[in-house]
Amino acid sequence: MTRSIIETSDFFSRMEEFGFFDKVEEHLPDEFTLVYEIARIIEDLRQPLARSLAPILELNTASETDTDLEQILIPIVPEAKEYEADLIRSVTEVSQIYPHQFLLPENVFLQRLAERSLWLPRPRTPRNFRYQTESDRFAPDDRKQKVYILFDTSSSMRQHYRIHLAKSIAYLFLKQNQKELGTIFFRTFDIAVGDLRMARDIPSFEQLISDVMHINAIGNGTVLQKALSTAVDDILHESQLSQAQILVITDGVAHIDVEQLQERMGENITVNTVKIGHARMHVDAKVIEDQIYHSSSEDAVRLRELLKQKRELELSASTASGHLRQEGLKGQMALLQRQIDHLNEKIGAFVSEHYGTEIQKLSTVYVNIDDIPAEQMFSLPEEKVGELEALAEALLEALREEHQVEDIKRAAILYDHLYLLMQYNKIDAPRLEKAAQELENMLDQILNKPSTSADDVSISDMERIQLRMMLGSTSMSEKFSIGRIVRMLWMRVVRWWRQRRQFKAFKALTGKVVRRRGS
Repeated sequence: MTRSIIETSDFFSRMEEFGFFDKVEEHLPDEFTLVYEIARIIEDLRQPLARSLAPILELNTASETDTDLEQILIPIVPEAKEYEADLIRSVTEVSQIYPHQFLLPENVFLQRLAERSLWLPRPRTPRNFRYQTESDRFAPDDRKQKVYILFDTSSSMRQHYRIHLAKSIAYLFLKQNQKELGTIFFRTFDIAVGDLRMARDIPSFEQLISDVMHINAIGNGTVLQKALSTAVDDILHESQLSQAQILVITDGVAHIDVEQLQERMGENITVNTVKIGHARMHVDAKVIEDQIYHSSSEDAVRLRELLKQKRELELSASTASGHLRQEGLKGQMALLQRQIDHLNEKIGAFVSEHYGTEIQKLSTVYVNIDDIPAEQMFSLPEEKVGELEALAEALLEALREEHQVEDIKRAAILYDHLYLLMQYNKIDAPRLEKAAQELENMLDQILNKPSTSADDVSISDMERIQLRMMLGSTSMSEKFSIGRIVRMLWMRVVRWWRQRRQFKAFKALTGKVVRRRGS
C-alpha cells in the first residue's frame, strides 16, 4: 500500500514529467514545484482562470466528427480523383490533352504530336497515409497542426510568479493537444531570441517539456518584434514549418509593427497570444517621435512626406528672391504645418492608447489573464493537504525499510514543496511543517551516516564523494535551494542558513516560532 501511494502520486508523476529527476549536476529553477500548483488551478474548470484560458488550451482540440479512429488512420480518397501531368503515349489520347495546346500553330502541334510531347492529366492511384502511431500520446505528422511557441523570458516575467504561470500554460497546452499536434517548434525571447527547439517524436516531446520547466527569466528586454519576425522567417523558409500556428506567451510589455508583420505573415500564418498581467508601457515624447520616423502606418508615412516637403519649402524660401515669392512659400509652409500638427496629434493619441498592446490586434485568439495571487496558488483544499501528509508518511515508511535513491529524490522534492507552501498557507502551515520536519530528519539520518550499512547499498560511494566535495568547496554565505540538493543526490548544503531563512519567513507570516524537535 505504501509503495502504491508513492508510485501513483500525481505530484511525483508531474515532477518526473517536468524533468526534475533527470540531471544530477543541474541547478533547478527557484520554487520549481510551484508549476504543479498552478497547473492544478488551470485544470480546474471551476476556476475563473481556467475558463479564461480555455480558448488557448483548446486551440487544436479534435471535433466530435473526427473521433473515428478508422477515419483518422486511413483517409478515404475515391479512386481516380488524383491526377499528375504526363506526356501522351499514343495519338488516341489527343482528346485528353490540356486544351490550351490546341492553340499552338499547326506545324508545332503536329510536331509535338509526332514526338509524343503533348501533356495531359493522367489519373493515378490515390496515396493513403497512416499516422506514426495509434496511441493517444504525441503522434506527429506533417499534415497535422504545427505549433510554433514563443516564450517570454524577460526579467518582468519574474514578477508575481508569471514565469511559473507561463510554464504551466505551455505544459497544459502541449499535453491537452498531444494527439492533435504535429511537429512543435519552440523559442524563448527576452533581450535576444533563443535557439530553435523542435519536437518530432515522443522522446523529443518529453525533452521539450523538461526544457520548458528548466527555463529562467533573466533577460533585460523583450524583443517581441524580432521574435515574431524570426518565427515568420522560419515558417516561410522551411517547408516543414508551412502554415504553422504561432502561440505567444508573454507579459505583453513590448511594441511591435503590426502592419509590417501582417504583410509578411499573409493569410496562412496566424498568431495566438496569452498575455499575463496588465502592465503597460510608458509613452513619452521620444516614443512618439520614434513612431513617426520608424512606423510603417499610413499616418506615419504621410507625416514623413509632409516633413520632407516642409524642409524643401524652407530651403526654397531661404534662397527665393522677391517679396511675393517668399510670401507664397510662407503660405504653403503654414498650410503644411497645420497638416503636420494634425497628424502629430493623431499619431500621439493613437500611440498613447495602443503602444505596447499591438499584439492584441495581430492575434487571432487573444487572452489577457490576471496575475495569480499567492493566496490562490497556495490555498489547498482539505483533501490535498491530506494527500500531501499521506505521501510524506508513505515516503518515510519506505525509507525506513530501504534507502532507494529514487525515494530520497522524492523526499527532497516533497520537502521543498512543503516548505514553499508553508510560506503562504497560514491555515495549514502547522500540518505542512510537521510533515516537512519529519522528512528533513529522515534525510539527515540517511545522507549523513556512513555508507557501510547494508541499507545504503543503493547510494554509491561516488555519490557520497560528490557530496563531500560540494560541501567542502561551498561558502557558508552562498545561497542554495533544495533543487540543487536534488541534483547532487539531495545532500543538504548549508543547512543552518536555509533553515534560518525559512523559519524567519514563517514567523513573519504566522507570528509563530517553529521549534525543532529535540530543541
